[in-house]
Amino acid sequence: MPQSRHRHGHHYQKPANVPAKQRVKGRIMWAILFAVFGLLIGFFASDNSYIALAIGALVGGTIGYVAGKSMEREA
Repeated sequence: MPQSRHRHGHHYQKPANVPAKQRVKGRIMWAILFAVFGLLIGFFASDNSYIALAIGALVGGTIGYVAGKSMEREA
């Protein structure tokens, strides 16, 4: 007898109200928005240091991505 007949069934997953394409756009939109804010904070906090600008943009983008992903999960 094949092994595939002994596998457990999938759990029920409720269909999402928001289309997949729109969810991905929201995640990216928040990441870009927070990255720009992080870039501006890094610019004003340091005296034209490129390292501070890069760190501010990376941290802001990461926070925006996580925030957008959690918002999509709740929708």
